[in-house]
Amino acid sequence: MKIKKYILLFVITLIFIPMLNANTSTVREIKVGFEIKAPFIIKNNKHYEGVCIDLWEKVADSLNIEYTTSEYTLMGLIEAVESREIDLAVSPLTVTASRIKRVGFTQPYYITNLAFATRAEKDKGWIDFFSDLFSMDFFKAFSTLFFIILIFGTVVWLTERKQNPDQFREGVKGVGDGIWWSAVTMSTVGYGDKSPVTTTGRILSMIWMFTAVIVISGLTASISSSLTVHKLKASVSTFDDLRKISVGCVPGSGTAEFLEHYKIEYKDFNDVESGLTAVDHDSLDAFVYDEAILKYFVHKDQFAEIIKVIPSAYFKEYFSFASNDDQLLKDINEVLIGIIESSEWENDLEKYGIEYRD
Repeated sequence: MKIKKYILLFVITLIFIPMLNANTSTVREIKVGFEIKAPFIIKNNKHYEGVCIDLWEKVADSLNIEYTTSEYTLMGLIEAVESREIDLAVSPLTVTASRIKRVGFTQPYYITNLAFATRAEKDKGWIDFFSDLFSMDFFKAFSTLFFIILIFGTVVWLTERKQNPDQFREGVKGVGDGIWWSAVTMSTVGYGDKSPVTTTGRILSMIWMFTAVIVISGLTASISSSLTVHKLKASVSTFDDLRKISVGCVPGSGTAEFLEHYKIEYKDFNDVESGLTAVDHDSLDAFVYDEAILKYFVHKDQFAEIIKVIPSAYFKEYFSFASNDDQLLKDINEVLIGIIESSEWENDLEKYGIEYRD
């Protein structure tokens, strides 16, 4: 009887121990590194959060990975991955030709544009006002308005000149009477010195009254826009303008590599906030970086009314995790696609004020 019990216990042991070992082996411990880069990596005291932190936690849970974390600078982070000091970098690293020779990358989880932040052009006073007053945009708007007034004034004069000669005279003076009536009616001044008496003239007057309300509001906005456009324009409007002005960037970033490739000189700044502050203080014309991150800091630091973020179609930046462990990259890619295609991913981006893109 005792022999049967021992045999049964032995069989149970043979069955369950491999199962326990199998479950234990699926838990993997790795070292993870990152660079603080809000809103993707945010540090609150000793607590870390952000888009990349949330995303990595979902990946780690799916792969049953346990991990320790370390904080690095951008340069130090890439070197740590390259030397295998850490197993994975979860910062929003831009995939570039030079980096891909040193480390491996997962598939991108977010795509953004290179953009430049520049101070909105200042109002330079009366000189700019009179310059815009006599600009081509102003002339076009004014000419359009006068042409419409001339048409309605002439048509009413043609219908009134025979039956109402006292108010709408013959010849050139009569055309002037029609223009005067049209302008007074449009502006709703209503002097009453000229008014149609024929049925056709009055019908045309009613049509002009209602039309004028729409025309004057639209053209007034157009004229106003031409006079104040310098307040809305940025001092930089195209990427080629960066060659003519002082530019700032974070050294070692994917954006810096792009500027260096196209031989655009730039000043070094340790972080985005210091670069935007330089733009705000007029010591820098434009700060170039990732669009999503620039927009985050512009609104976070209340620069929205002062600094404009202008995206560029010249260069797209692909954010990925980095590692030199091929198996780890393969495992992450298998679950990453499912996460970024879920509605939760869109919610995570919106949570940190980042624009969602399909």
